[in-house]
Amino acid sequence: MAYVAGAMVLLGTVMGTGAGLASSKANAQASEQEAQNFEQSAALQERQFRRSAELDAGKGRAIAAASGVRADTGSPLLAELDFAKQAEIEAQNIRRTGMMQAGAKRYEARLLNRSNLFTGISGGMQGGSILSSFFARNQPSTSAYRGYDPVYGR
Repeated sequence: MAYVAGAMVLLGTVMGTGAGLASSKANAQASEQEAQNFEQSAALQERQFRRSAELDAGKGRAIAAASGVRADTGSPLLAELDFAKQAEIEAQNIRRTGMMQAGAKRYEARLLNRSNLFTGISGGMQGGSILSSFFARNQPSTSAYRGYDPVYGR
């Protein structure tokens, strides 16, 4: 009966460790997927922003041309260059934000993968501890006269 109880405790430890490993692995995969989603979202936002900026620049050129102002010299040209520079800075900021969010999620995934290693080691050590304590308590006697009391004969 003691052997069955020990085996059940050991089995529970193994199953608990396995469940912890599976859960941690799933969380790491979810974090990696979120990182990819951040990158894809940032790329889409960057493309949309660049398209919007090009449309706004074209609209500004059309207004300037319709008013008769020369857009290829002077302050209209400087304003257009400044707009293009600011638009590029904003587009790169969108990309950077997506990369930072993705990097944070990948870091989280790496931490979860490392916790898998420590969960496995911990589970193995706990299982070994259970086995050693079980066998230490249930060790068969090495002598047939173990516990014999010569006075009472038992």
